[in-house]
Amino acid sequence: KSLFFRESLMSSPSLEEVTKVIQASNTPNTVVPVWKEWPVTQFPSLGPEEAYLAVSKGVNSMLFECSLESDPKILHYSVVATDPWKVFTCGPEEGRLHGDPLVHVEAELSRWFVPKEVRLEPAILNGAAFGYIGYDTVKYFEPVVASALNTQEDKLKVPEAVLMFYNSFVIINHIKKTVRVVSLALHNEGSSISEAYALAESRIEELVNRLTQRPTRSDFVDTDGTTHEAVSNAGETGYHEYVSSLRKNIVSGDIIQAVPSQRLCRKVGVHPWTIFKELRAVNPSRYGFFIECDGFVILGSSPELLVKVQDGLVTNHPIAGTRKRGKTAGEDEALAKDLLGDEKEKAEHIMLVDLGRNDVNRSTISETTQVDSLMHIEMFSHVMHIVSCVTGKLRPECTSYDAFRSIFPAGTVSGAPKLKAIELVAKLEKEKRGIYAGAIGYFSLSGEIDTCIAIRTMVVKDGNAYLQAGGGIVFDSQEEAEYQETVNKMAALGVSITNTEKRFRENATSATTEASEVKPDVASASLNKVFAEISDSPIPEASSVKPATIVSNPKSRGTTTLMIDNYDSFTWNLYQYLSVLGENVIVHRNDKITVEECLALNPDHVVISPGPCDPSAAGVSKDVIKAFLGKVPILGVCLGHECLVELLGGKIVYAGEIMHGKTSEITHDGKGIYAGIEGPFNVIRYHSLAAQIEDLPEELEIVSKSESGVIMGVRHKKYRVEGVQYHPESIKTEHGLAMIENFLSWKDGAW
Repeated sequence: KSLFFRESLMSSPSLEEVTKVIQASNTPNTVVPVWKEWPVTQFPSLGPEEAYLAVSKGVNSMLFECSLESDPKILHYSVVATDPWKVFTCGPEEGRLHGDPLVHVEAELSRWFVPKEVRLEPAILNGAAFGYIGYDTVKYFEPVVASALNTQEDKLKVPEAVLMFYNSFVIINHIKKTVRVVSLALHNEGSSISEAYALAESRIEELVNRLTQRPTRSDFVDTDGTTHEAVSNAGETGYHEYVSSLRKNIVSGDIIQAVPSQRLCRKVGVHPWTIFKELRAVNPSRYGFFIECDGFVILGSSPELLVKVQDGLVTNHPIAGTRKRGKTAGEDEALAKDLLGDEKEKAEHIMLVDLGRNDVNRSTISETTQVDSLMHIEMFSHVMHIVSCVTGKLRPECTSYDAFRSIFPAGTVSGAPKLKAIELVAKLEKEKRGIYAGAIGYFSLSGEIDTCIAIRTMVVKDGNAYLQAGGGIVFDSQEEAEYQETVNKMAALGVSITNTEKRFRENATSATTEASEVKPDVASASLNKVFAEISDSPIPEASSVKPATIVSNPKSRGTTTLMIDNYDSFTWNLYQYLSVLGENVIVHRNDKITVEECLALNPDHVVISPGPCDPSAAGVSKDVIKAFLGKVPILGVCLGHECLVELLGGKIVYAGEIMHGKTSEITHDGKGIYAGIEGPFNVIRYHSLAAQIEDLPEELEIVSKSESGVIMGVRHKKYRVEGVQYHPESIKTEHGLAMIENFLSWKDGAW
C-alpha cells in the first residue's frame, strides 16, 4: 500500500521547481516545504486521533487543531508532528534557556528563509516552533510585574516555556477532505539541492508508512478508573475573598477589573490521551491540542484566539461575558438575550475590547486597527460567551514577535489596567499559574503566528490532572456567582475525566492491543541532524525593553505629541486617534523619562494618559504638566485629568459611583475640545475617583458634567489645558475623534 502511494503521486513542488526557487532566492539556509496530498478516502478510517497514534513517538509529539475563523464549530484542520530537530526548554533553572523565550525562538527561526512562492497554509507547515509560552513569562516583556510574580510559589514545577521545532507534518484538512504529508527541504550554502530534496521525500515516505501501517502506542494505557475528589488551591471561601479584595481595589481606583483564578488538582488513573479523546467529543472549540512534553502532558480545547499574525495582519479575539448553556435551543436563545442585556457583562466586555484595541495598536498602523466584530454570541458545550474581533496591520518596524509581546497575556485572563491587575492577582493567588492563561500555538519560519489562550486546558503530571479557570471581577461582581463561573468553565474538562473513568470501570476486562513494530526513521534522524548543524551558533539569553519611538505618519500634520503613559491599558487607543489625525506621537512611560528629557523633545502637544490608582502613582505626570503649562496645549485623560486638578490645588476623592466600562450622558459648554459638537452625548467612563467640586482650583472651570453631577471635564481659564474624566478613545464614546482633533488644532499654550 505504501508503494502504491509513493508511485501514484509525485511530490510538489518538483525537484526542478525547488532548484529554481532556491537559486533565485540567493539566500543561505533556504527552506522549501515539499509535500504529497491525497483524498482522505485513500486512508480508510483515518482521523486526527488515528493519525496521532500512527505518527507520534512519545515525548515532543503534538496534535494541534483549528476551527474555521468564520465558524468555530466547524473544524478546519488537524496537524500532527513528532521528532523536532530542537526543543527549547525555558526557565530560571540551571540547564534551561533564560529570559524572554521569544528572543531564543526568533534567533533560531531567523536562520532560515522560506520563499513566498512556496509557502503553505496554515503557516505551521512552513516549519515552526510549536508549544507553550507560560503566563509568568510576562515578567520578561513587562519587568514592572517581575517582583510580584517572582514571589509566588511554583507548585507545578513545569518550565516557563517549551517550544519544539518541527520540520515534518501530517495535516488533515477537514474542509477539503484531504491528507497532506509535508517535509522541509533545507538547502544551506555548499550543500546539494538534490540531496536536500531526496531527504525530504524520504521523510514523507516514512510518515506515509506510519499512516498506512497504523502502529499503536503501547504506553497509552488506562490503569485505574477510580474517581477521585478534586482539591482546589483556593476553595469556595478563598475565591470569595479574592472577589471581595479586588472589589476594594476597584473602589480605591487601583484597577478597573481583574481576573483571579482557582486551580483544581485531581488524581487520575486514566491516560491523558483517553481524556483528550473524550474532550474532543464533549467540548469542540476553536482550538484543540494534545502535547507530550518531558514529564507532563498538556491537553485542551481553548475557545479564545490570543494572537494571530498572517500576511502582516494582527488578530485578537476578546472573550468576556459568560452564561451556562441551556437545556434546549429556546433556553439558549433566552440566555443569550439575557447575557447581551446584562449591564455588568456588557461593561466588562467593552472594557476588554478597548484593552484589546490598545494591545493591537501597540504594534500596528493606526489607520488599520479596527473592531471587525463587536459583541456576538458563541456557543460551547457548557457555556456561551460574548466574543469580539480586533485586527490591525503590523507597522513596518514591528515584527510578529512584537505583536505577541504587546498582547500577552490577554486582558481577559489578567484585567485592566493590565499590569496593575497582574500584580494584585499574583499577591492573592500566591502560586505561579504556569501554563494556564499563557499561550499555546506556533511561531513559523515564514514569520507568522497562531496562538490561543491556555484556558479550558489541563496539565497531567505525576498522576495528577490540574484544571484552572478564572473570571473577570468588576465592582458589580457577586462572590458566589463569580465562583460558580469558574466551576462552569472547568465543567467540560471535569466531565471528560469522569466519563473516561466511568468507561474504564465498565470495560475493565477488555484486552489491550499490542503495538505494531515500525522500522526506525532514518530520514527523520538525518533531517534533524542537518537542522541542528545550522543551529550551533550562540543564541542571546535576554530581551531588552523596546524603546519608545516616534512613529511617522504619511498624513503628518508636521507636529508632534508627547504622551506620558501611566502604565495604562488604553494609552495606545489614544495613540491611534492622535496618529490617524496626522500627528507624530512619542510615548514614554511615567518612570522612564525625566522632565528635562521631555522638554528636550520640544513637542507641540502633551497628553497625560489614563492609569491605575491616583495621581500619587502617576510618576512624572504632574511635573510634566507643570513644565509645559502655558507653553503648549495639554490634555489630561482620566488619571491625567486628576493630575491636572491635584497639581493646581484641587482634591481627588471618591466619585460616589463606580463607573467602569459604563456609559454616561454628559453635558458640555460647546467650547475647547467640545467646539462644534452638539450635546449632550454619551461617553464611556472607567473611574471611581473624581475631582471634588467644592475644592476645584480657581484657575479651572467646569466644562462638562455627568447626569449625576460628577465633574467630567475642566479647562484652565488662561492656558490651553483641558482634562476629561471619561475616555474619549473608547469604542463606545461618541465624538471621541472629533474631541482629539479639536485638541490638535490648538497651536500655542494660551487661549
